[in-house]
Amino acid sequence: MMLRLAATAFALAAACAAQGSQDGKQPPKPAPAATDPQKVLAEMKEQFAKEGIAFDLQAKTVSVPAVVNKPQDPVEYLLIQKKGKRHEAVFVTMAKPSVLNAALLLLGLVPGKNAGYVEKKPAPTLEEVQAGVDPIIVTPPQGEPFYMTVRWKDAEGKPVEHCVEDLLLDLGTQKPIVDCSWIYLGGRMAQIYRNEPEVYIADFEGNLISICYLSPDNHLATMVHQNARDDRNWWTTNLLPEAETAVDFVFHRGESKLHGERKRRLEKEREREKEKGEAEAKEKEKKPSDGGK
Repeated sequence: MMLRLAATAFALAAACAAQGSQDGKQPPKPAPAATDPQKVLAEMKEQFAKEGIAFDLQAKTVSVPAVVNKPQDPVEYLLIQKKGKRHEAVFVTMAKPSVLNAALLLLGLVPGKNAGYVEKKPAPTLEEVQAGVDPIIVTPPQGEPFYMTVRWKDAEGKPVEHCVEDLLLDLGTQKPIVDCSWIYLGGRMAQIYRNEPEVYIADFEGNLISICYLSPDNHLATMVHQNARDDRNWWTTNLLPEAETAVDFVFHRGESKLHGERKRRLEKEREREKEKGEAEAKEKEKKPSDGGK
């Protein structure tokens, strides 16, 4: 099933490439796709290699070369392609989005559902909105989560790898992002110009992974977080290397080792904070009352 979906995405990528090479002319009809699964797989892997995409079936990962970007505005995208919105992105890759999407499908990622919005009825009053009441009911993205890490070499040539969450700053808490997940959307085909064929939109826009809720789902994936509707709430942490540092951006089908370690670390930190709070409360109870004097 995954091979069939990936083969379809691969065929779409080839069609988009053919269309882009026609200088506005109607592209010729593509040749019939290969039906031999092994041949299809070999053709896909060859295209992955051309884009620098590494597919590791045993490790259940897909990695793509990228560089660290220097965003000028609050971050909306974790990863973009060179055509994307650089002023609000953390990483930039040269890999073609439709080919990357085929690799993610082959990895076994299943497209989920993007965030949904419904106006509240009855609508809140102006006073309530000014007090912070949201006039919109937001349904978070839904689907099977996947995981991402980024690896690079430090100034001494030593390998470094972090969960992407440790590289993203929640401006509301001034700490790395917690309690979030990532949902694969798969992008979409749509018609850009009247009377012309549909194209894979991400190949033209270049926006790949969003940190906030964006619609329509032209991008490949999105974050799920209670504050993800706010597109001004995200920045980068001090763990992010300097701009233009070459990195490998890694997609994991299942929870990575680093994410397991991060989960346990956060659980211990929360437990310590809880114990500290309880100890402070007990200490406060022990203090003698001044009798109101």
